[in-house]
Amino acid sequence: MRLPHPCNVPGHWYEDEPLAFASVYDRFYDPLVYFARKLLKDGLAAEDLVADIFVKYWQKRYQFNALEAAKAFLYISTKNACINYNQRTRRQARAKAGWRLIADEFDESILSSITRSEILHDVYDSVESLPLQCRKIILLSYIGGFSNKQIARHLQLSVHTVRNQKVRGIQLVRGKVQPKL
Repeated sequence: MRLPHPCNVPGHWYEDEPLAFASVYDRFYDPLVYFARKLLKDGLAAEDLVADIFVKYWQKRYQFNALEAAKAFLYISTKNACINYNQRTRRQARAKAGWRLIADEFDESILSSITRSEILHDVYDSVESLPLQCRKIILLSYIGGFSNKQIARHLQLSVHTVRNQKVRGIQLVRGKVQPKL
């Protein structure tokens, strides 16, 4: 035996289904939007969310045998949807902030590397343009890591000459690189 559709049962509050849905919608839409706005702080999101809740309500409308049951479903569903929306929004904001931070660090790192490589290129070009003896001393000191005494021994110069040539080389390199910075 086939059961009658709830809308066809005399006395059921869904007796006139389109009218019943419209009256539930008219009765609860504005209060639900107000309720959702308080929880979301976003009017458009609140309206979208409540519209989605009414779609769910429409799909389950035959499960409710009293207006109070429908009201409870609408408010509980709205509250839960708002909580989910807020959690999703916070998660997305954290993820976005995290990616923005990573991107900023990456951009700074790349910019820093570019700047460093350009400066080093200028320094190396300036060192290459130094007089031969001065260039050898600068390279042995700063690239080779030798002490003034070791350089003096290696090039058969006095330590005083090595110091003077280093000072002269640094001044010449600074003079060529600083104007570009």
